[in-house]
Amino acid sequence: MKNITRRRFLTYSGLFTSAAMFGCLNQCGRQKRKKSNIIILFSDELPQEYLGCFGGSYPTPHLDSLAAQGMRFTNAYAAAPMCTPSRFGLLSGRYPGKCSHPSFLKNFPENVPYSIAWNTYLDESIPTIARLLSRHGYHTGMAGKWHIGELPPTVTLPEFNEDEDPTDEQVIEKLQKHQQIVSEQVRLDAGFDQANSVLWGNFDGFPLKKLRHHNFPWITNGAVDFIEKNAFKDKPFFLYAATTAVHGPHHAEVFDRDLSYTPAGKLDNITQYGLDPATMKSKIRDIPSWETHRYAGMSCLDNHVGFIMQKLRDLKIDQNTLIIYMADHNIEPGKATCYERGFKVPLIVKWPGQITPESVNESLVQSVDIFPTLLEAAGIDLSVAPVTDGASMLPLFNNQAGSIRDYIYYESGYGRGISDGRFKYIAFRPPEKVVQQMINGSLKYAPNLLNTFKQAHSQIAIEHYPFYFDADQLYDLENDPYEQKNLADDPAHRDILEKLKTELQKILATFNHPFSLAEVPFMKTGKYRQLARNTRSIGTDYIPWLARDHGTIVWPPE
Repeated sequence: MKNITRRRFLTYSGLFTSAAMFGCLNQCGRQKRKKSNIIILFSDELPQEYLGCFGGSYPTPHLDSLAAQGMRFTNAYAAAPMCTPSRFGLLSGRYPGKCSHPSFLKNFPENVPYSIAWNTYLDESIPTIARLLSRHGYHTGMAGKWHIGELPPTVTLPEFNEDEDPTDEQVIEKLQKHQQIVSEQVRLDAGFDQANSVLWGNFDGFPLKKLRHHNFPWITNGAVDFIEKNAFKDKPFFLYAATTAVHGPHHAEVFDRDLSYTPAGKLDNITQYGLDPATMKSKIRDIPSWETHRYAGMSCLDNHVGFIMQKLRDLKIDQNTLIIYMADHNIEPGKATCYERGFKVPLIVKWPGQITPESVNESLVQSVDIFPTLLEAAGIDLSVAPVTDGASMLPLFNNQAGSIRDYIYYESGYGRGISDGRFKYIAFRPPEKVVQQMINGSLKYAPNLLNTFKQAHSQIAIEHYPFYFDADQLYDLENDPYEQKNLADDPAHRDILEKLKTELQKILATFNHPFSLAEVPFMKTGKYRQLARNTRSIGTDYIPWLARDHGTIVWPPE
């Protein structure tokens, strides 16, 4: 496997060893330069084709400008196809299955296989980008959606009646207290120096009904506030700004809300960061509901990016700021699966003086690669930094034809996968106990990847991927990009199947939990196939906002 020293698939070591403070390295001559500010703009579940610069039709002029000033990656992948594990992978540089949080290990002791779902959290013991950059001279902050935390039992949030009025002064006080608690927990869990506008989960799960809508101005305000306060300090800054497009609830609902009432209480100064409601209503008046959701969401996201880019220009620090834009994962029907539609995401990197404008890179990259990239960009010696499952992307910034990894690794539920960019292997291995239940007849349905009955994302995927339940799957992504033809039993592809199995086993060997690629004979029987048909017959329990916002899913789209 190439670049194994760069990837270092090992256990954590040298956890917080100090490194000499180097200037960022220029690939041409490796000369010292002033340390760059760093911003990660992380959006929520969207495919590449929603962006204009990737060929999309939604209005994204600011994201398109970002791509025009930097490098667009066409083969970028998330660490996971769901919010929590994807965010864990980005900030820790580790595959989600290497989570060491006590809750994860309680559910999945190291002697059993684990299931990746919304269950991988950060805590003070886990190295993160923020923790490392803080220890090496950066002021670090975050704003927006968190969704990778678990409150310890000693912490209690204020109690809300969901029908309470957010304009009531007593409710505002509780909202402020709520925000103070979750902000402090983010700082503890991930090592940020500052946390603004923290959304602990998703807007549609917020305790108050009247605040269960997107609030981009509030998130943008938190990001801009951090930039303004840290632009001219004696050390550079790192900002992680996580927005919520195009996750639910319906994005167009915000144009009928007073966004000055936020999850942190009343904030009168934030409406300046919003889109004009009358203008947006006029633009989306005559298009279907699912299109208004996407159009409004992408407009809100792009507006957020535009404000941040403009603030950097106004402060005259845009030429010394490295910006990474990425989505946390893709959308249905691939969410919560090991399929491309769940993992493949847009990625744009702008770094003046280091990246040639209007660059396009086709190399395989994954979100875990951002961790070592940013440490190296900050001048931290990777040989003494915490180990990572990623590879630094710096060589790609000035060498568009290069590569830093041979394979993309996939994990979701009890599924594992690997791809070399052309061929892809997926292994689905339900827990042994569950297999025995299917054999003895006590289980009447084949489990989905998450081993959760009628899980919404899984049921959608089951409808659209004919080989979802196969224990072994091999796809030719060049000729079958939508993964509709399983080649695992094709003698002509036996060699590539065995090669990918071998390479996947090498990666799996770096985990503390076991995962066997040995065949499961029962999963080739007629009885198992009948159980799979039983699961398909359950139908799709559509996510409330998904049915009207995405319309009918046509897959393959051609």
